Amino acid sequence: MADLTALLMALLWPGALVISVLAISRTLIVVARSGIRVEIFTRQPILIGTGGAPLRAEVGKVRI
Repeated sequence: MADLTALLMALLWPGALVISVLAISRTLIVVARSGIRVEIFTRQPILIGTGGAPLRAEVGKVRI
């Protein structure tokens, strides 16, 4: 009986570590799938140039 108790105590921390890693990874997957929402608030029009130069946008305020 003492051997069984010692075995369970030895497996307690690795088991807790595996469970916590699984919980953290599931949380990260949910956050990654939901994405980051960016809202752009400005009173002036957003200027976007698509000529010979690369795409450029100017924004007054951004809230994440």
